[in-house]
Amino acid sequence: MTARYLYLFAIGPVQAFIAQARRTQDLYMGSRMLSTLAGAGVRAAMQSAGFQPIFPVPQQGFMFSDGDLRGTPHRFAFLSDAEPHALAASVEKAIRERWHTQFAKRVKDWLLDTVGSGDWVSIFDQQSSNWLEFYWVAVPYDEKKHAESFKKANAALAQRKYARHFPQIEAAGEKCTLTGIQSALPFKEAQRERLTQAIGNIVIRPNERLGALALIKRLAGRYQANCFGEDFEVRSTTAIARDQEHDDERTERLASEAGRGREVEGYLAILHMDGDRMGKRLSELTSLKDHQEFSRKLSRFAQKVPEIVRTYGGRGGLLVYSGGDDVLALLPLRHVLACAHALYQEFKQITGLTASAGIAITPHDLPLESALELARKAEETAKDDYGRDALVFTEAHGTGQMRSAGANWGVVPFLEGLQALFQSRKISSKLGYELQAIDHDLQAADMAELRRAEILRVAKRRTAEGANFERDVKPMMDHMIELVERRVIPTWSDMANWAILARFLATDFEEKGKRA
Repeated sequence: MTARYLYLFAIGPVQAFIAQARRTQDLYMGSRMLSTLAGAGVRAAMQSAGFQPIFPVPQQGFMFSDGDLRGTPHRFAFLSDAEPHALAASVEKAIRERWHTQFAKRVKDWLLDTVGSGDWVSIFDQQSSNWLEFYWVAVPYDEKKHAESFKKANAALAQRKYARHFPQIEAAGEKCTLTGIQSALPFKEAQRERLTQAIGNIVIRPNERLGALALIKRLAGRYQANCFGEDFEVRSTTAIARDQEHDDERTERLASEAGRGREVEGYLAILHMDGDRMGKRLSELTSLKDHQEFSRKLSRFAQKVPEIVRTYGGRGGLLVYSGGDDVLALLPLRHVLACAHALYQEFKQITGLTASAGIAITPHDLPLESALELARKAEETAKDDYGRDALVFTEAHGTGQMRSAGANWGVVPFLEGLQALFQSRKISSKLGYELQAIDHDLQAADMAELRRAEILRVAKRRTAEGANFERDVKPMMDHMIELVERRVIPTWSDMANWAILARFLATDFEEKGKRA
C-alpha cells in the first residue's frame, strides 16, 4: 500500500524581505515576489501522485497565478503519495529556479547591458543565490486523525525552523542602505552615472547604495528588467497621502530640483488586519473535507480584498498583500476606517470568525519600515490588550509625539458620525481635548453621573452657532457615553483619543475639498 504524507512547506524570510523597504516599490515587490515563488512551489507539488491541497485551496478559475496578490501565501500544506525527499527537492528546485529565471537573471542581464561587467557581478550572484530560506516537513497521514496529523506537522515545522541555515557571506565595503546587512554592489563611478542616466534619480537616489536583493526589488517592475511582463507604477507614500491614483515622479523631481523638498505635506494610514484565534479554529477541523472547505473560505476572502481596497480605498489605495486571513494595505487617511470596516465585515461573513486590526497614521515621509512596525504593533495591541475583535490606531506626528486608542469594531459607525459632525462644523474641534480634561478630573467610579452631566454641558457649550444641540449634537454625545458604558470603547481616555482622531480625519476631508 502506498504511503500517504501530509506536507507542510514554508519559504522566507517573510517579514524581513517584505518590510525592508524604503519605498512602496520595495514593499510591494517584496510581497509580490514571495507570492510568485510560493505559487511556483505549489504548482510543482500539484504534479505529484495523489496531490490534494489543504491550504490554500483555490477557487474555481483561480490556480495560483503568478504574483497574484490573491495568490499563494508563503506557507502551504497538501497531501501526496510521493516520496518525501524527492518531492521536497522538486518543490525547492521549482522555487529557486523561478527566483533565478524570473527575477535575479532578468535584473542582472539588464544591469550588464546598462552599466557593463565588473566586480559587482560576482557579489550580485552570491547575494541573490544565498538569501532564500526553504523549510519543509512530511508526516504520515491518517485520514481518521486529520487534526492530529496536521498538529504534528505544525510542531515539526516549528522545530525545523529552530535549525535555520545562516550562510556566511563576507560583506566588505559599504553596507546596503536598504537592508543594512548585505554589502552594496561596488559599481564604479562611471557605472553609477550610466545607471542614473538610464533610470533617473527618482528610482535610486544619489545617496542610496543597494545590494542585490534591494536592487532586484527596486528594478523588478521597471524598464527592460521588468519581471512580470507588465508595467508597474507603484504609488509613493506621498501620492497615497494625496489620494492620487499614480505616483507623480515629475512633480517630486521638480520640487527636489527647486530645493523645496516635497510639495505636499500630509498623512497616510497603514492598515494591518489579521484573523483572530486562527490556530484554535484550525485545531477544530477534524477532517480533510472540513479543512479544505475552511481554506476555500480564506481563499474567497483573499479574492475579495483587492476589490474592497479599490472600492473603499480611494484612488490612492495600495494593497501590499492578502494572504488568506491577513491583509496589509496603505491607504489615504480619509478612507482607512471605511476600508478597514468593510474588510472586517467581509472576513466575518465569509469565515464566521472575527479579526483584529492595527492602523498606523503617520506623516507621508516617515521611514516606511518604522511606519510598518507601528501598524504591526497596533494590531498586536488589539489582540493582546483589547481582547481581539478589536481595532487600534496609533497616530505618529513628525514631532515624535504618539497618540493611540482601541475599541471593539462597533466604534467605526460612531466615528464616522462624529467625523461628519466635525466636518459640518457643528461642534468645536476642541471636544476631544475637553474629554481628556474631564477624564483627568472625574476618574472615580462614583462620578459617572457627574461625568455624564459634565460631558453634555461641555458639548452644549461647544456646539457651534447656528447648530441645534438637542437635534445635532446631543444624540451623538448620548451614543458616546453608551459606548463607554457598554465597554465597546474601554476607557474615557480611549474615547478622547478617538474623538481627536475623528477631528483629524474631518480636517483631512476639508483639505481634500479645498484642493478638489
